[in-house]
Amino acid sequence: MQAKRALVLGVLGASAISVASALLRAVGLPIQLELILGTATGMRPGFDAFVLGGLIHLAIGGAFGLLYGWLMETVWDHGGLAMGVILGFLHASLVGMGVGLTPQFHPHVPIHIPDPGPYFSNLGIPGVMSFFAVHLFYGAIVGYGYGHVVAEREWAPEGRL
Repeated sequence: MQAKRALVLGVLGASAISVASALLRAVGLPIQLELILGTATGMRPGFDAFVLGGLIHLAIGGAFGLLYGWLMETVWDHGGLAMGVILGFLHASLVGMGVGLTPQFHPHVPIHIPDPGPYFSNLGIPGVMSFFAVHLFYGAIVGYGYGHVVAEREWAPEGRL
């Protein structure tokens, strides 16, 4: 497994999600991922919690990058853009259910920070679509950057990869 590559791509993918979230906030969709993560530590909502949440998000992104790399190398024996997008869909499907549990464990939701709902569904259809889109984008970045895995090169016909 290319652990360093997977880690870096995961951080890059998480950075892309944060940039996309900022753009979505700029057009009126109040996605507060970094603030939710930062305040989950008990910090009060504010700039410091936002920065901490951003760092937590990058660390989680790196960890998921490692998981994607491991899955591509050992479970599916297949990598690349398409596999990354498939993993991004699975990732969003599973994590989105956990996001729905946020009010159960988060000290500031829904008192100081609005409950995002499962898959950001409390933001309506644009919230759900954005939730899945950023995860598909993350998967595309990690999958494309990671590339084809060793096992693929062994079974793929000449010229396919």
